[in-house]
Parts: sequence; structure tokens; C-alpha cells
Amino acid sequence: MRTFLLNLPWQANGRLGVRAGSRWPFTSLPEKDGKIHYLPFPFFLGYTASFLKKNSKEAKLLDCIAQNLDEEGLLKAILEFNPGLIFIETSTPSFNNDIRIISRIKQGFSGVKIALGGPHAGFFSGQILKEYSFVDYILRGEYEHSLLDLVSSLEGSLDLEQAAGLIYREGGTIKASKKIATINDLDSLPWPEREEPVIYNYNDGFCGLPLPNVQIWSSRGCPFDCTFCLWPQTMYQGNKYRLRQPSKVLDEMAYLIDKYHFKAVYFDDDIFNADKNHVLGICSEMRKRSIKTPWAVMARADLMDQSLLETMKDSGLYAIKYGIESASQKVLDLCKKRMDLSVASRMIKLTKELGIKVHLTFCLGLAGETRETINQTLDFIRNQRPDSFQMSWATPLPGTEYYQSLESQGLLLSKDWSLYDGNYKYIIKNPDINALDIEEIKDAFNNNRNL
Repeated sequence: MRTFLLNLPWQANGRLGVRAGSRWPFTSLPEKDGKIHYLPFPFFLGYTASFLKKNSKEAKLLDCIAQNLDEEGLLKAILEFNPGLIFIETSTPSFNNDIRIISRIKQGFSGVKIALGGPHAGFFSGQILKEYSFVDYILRGEYEHSLLDLVSSLEGSLDLEQAAGLIYREGGTIKASKKIATINDLDSLPWPEREEPVIYNYNDGFCGLPLPNVQIWSSRGCPFDCTFCLWPQTMYQGNKYRLRQPSKVLDEMAYLIDKYHFKAVYFDDDIFNADKNHVLGICSEMRKRSIKTPWAVMARADLMDQSLLETMKDSGLYAIKYGIESASQKVLDLCKKRMDLSVASRMIKLTKELGIKVHLTFCLGLAGETRETINQTLDFIRNQRPDSFQMSWATPLPGTEYYQSLESQGLLLSKDWSLYDGNYKYIIKNPDINALDIEEIKDAFNNNRNL
């Protein structure tokens, strides 16, 4: 049986969206060339496509966003591939868009089975199956093994009840199979599916990271428990942190550089530096193999130290993306960030002094946010003078502690999922500052970065 793995088209209100591969799915106005220049690699889809093939299943991955494919092009591709099962990764802000397209697919291909995955589908699995008869299955969490079980079940080699991580209908009843186990040995998975020419369309080139660049995972998960963070609470179902072997990571890195001639590598781990020995192991492997390609990471500033930064720099580190969220220690403590802001500030300055470029990310409107705390954050940006920064509105995505808290307090302005887009709307009733003011502050600062 053929399985088609899809990242659906997503355009709304003149904006282009990114979904699969993004921990914070959102839409943006297109650049002058009509494209979004940030485009994350769809890791879960890529790993799952490779995993199915490794287990002798016929599978194909189609990323409509990366290939700039519209709905008509998608329908044509489905007709040509003729799958028995279509798997779609969805998200909260794209859900209205996605369910409309899925309905079109089912109308045109009534015999195909439809399965959904991703945080939003997993959290609302029972509700989705009740409301949308054209959705047949929901997969919760990391879905590599779940989708393999589902394919095996549909082919008749595995009882559906023995499959893991599935929500499905049986008669008129919604049933759940056994919980999927977290993947502990990440190196047991084959490298994710990457195909030319679309492989060159993915880009996370912050701070001028050279093009073309490629994204790699050296770990999954995060040992911290920020209330707003989506994947640990939905895809990973906990804050378990898992590491690949540094030598295996460098095997993949060297292969991608040698075969595809990438000019830079970005380690898009949830948190690259949670384990210092892991980082040192990767740096050691880079030096052993004389890899000179510049690389970048996403990391926590308060976990850095001078020795580690110097080792990373000597191994070719070009840039770091630090998630700060707020310059108010009170706001950070309320969202359980557990970050020491004073240490983070020192490490940001040291990173820049070492010649490593710095990108900072901030999230306005978290619990405890006031005009005063926002001003603290804006002053922090001015004082730190990062090479680039990103500012979003706090978005309470379903499945997170943050969402549950706001919903229980009646502080959500809307349940229109298309508005749960941290680059488009702020949808929280904040008792200390209203939503329009927060939106105006962010827009004004982004439009005049010399403020």
C-alpha cells in the first residue's frame, strides 16, 4: 500500500504559513519575491518517510509549502501517486485551512484513508474524529512507529488494537490504542528523507548564515518545563531529553555537505547545549574530520560558559539563536522558564565578544506581562544589540500548560484557531495591558528597530 505524507499548502489573508518543522507555526507577509525566506525542514515527516521505506513500505513525502504547490497541484500529485493512505501533519493556526483541504481530498479520492498528526490533532483527537467523518485516524506524539503500525494494520499484517499511538473509530465508538513509547535510540532511525531540488528550499539563515544551509537534529526534547513550549508537552509527551551519538551526527553532517554542497549547517535541536559533554563530543568530531563548514545552533544562554563557547567557536560555530522570551525575571519565573537572566545577559555579551553572531527571540504577553515589563524587554534588546532578533506574541497553543491555565481562567479572546498565530494576532485577555496595545508595541518596535 502506498502512503503519501503531506505538508499541505497554507495561505490566508495574503499571508504565507509555515507548519511542519516549526515549533511555533505562524504566517508572514511574503517578501518582495513572493516567498517566505524562513522555511523549516519538516523533520517528523522526513524521518517517518525514511522509516517507512526502511521497513519496506512504499512511501512518498510532498512538502507543498517548500515546493510552492497550490491545492490544484496537490490534487494532481495525489492522483498521480494513487495512495491508499494519506498522512497529514496539521497545526493549530493552520487547522481551519487544513481541514478544508482535507475535505476536498476526501471528496476527490473517497477510497483513500486519511490520518492526521501533529500537536493540534493529538490534543483534540476525539473531537476531530467526532466532527469530521472524513478523518479516519489520529496519531499522537512522535509518529514514526505509529504510522508504520497503521500501515501494517491496513495491509493486514497487524491487528489495529496492537498498533501504538492511534485514535480511531470502531463502529460508533472512538477508541485509543496503547500509548506510543518515546524513541530512546534516535540513531535507530534512518536519516530523514531529503530530495533534490526541494532540499535547497529549506532555510533558517538567521544572522546571515550562508546559503544554501541545511538543518540537522542531534537530539530531541528538552529537560526544562516552560509552560508555553509546545513540543515537549505534545509531541514528546514529557521533558525527556535524548541524544544522538556525536559520531553519527557528524556522519550525517559530512554526507550532506559532501553530496549536496551545503555552505552551512544549522542544528535545529530543541536545546543544543543541555548536555555539555554532547556539545564537546560534536566539536571533537568536527575537528577530527577537519570540517570547516560554518554552523549554528539554538541554545540557552544561561547554560553557556566561556570554555564551551570558545570550543564551539574553534570548531567553526558561526551563530547562536538564544531564546530569551522576556527581560523580566518575574515573567520568566511565572512561565517556568527557569532562566537566570543575569547569567544569560553575560553570556550573550561574551558570545558577541568571541565573534559569534547572536540572534535573540522574545515572546510578548506572557503571564505577568505589563507595560513596564515590556519596556524592560525593549531596553534589553537595545542594550544587547543582537545581530538579529525575533519578537512574537505569546500564543497559548492547545496541549500546553499555558493554554490550559488561560482557558480555565476565561482569558482567551477567541477559539478561532486561525488567530492562534504569534506573528498575526494576540488573543489573550491580559488584566494589565490590553491586546491592541501589545500588538501596537510589537509592530512599532519591529518596524523601527532603532527605537
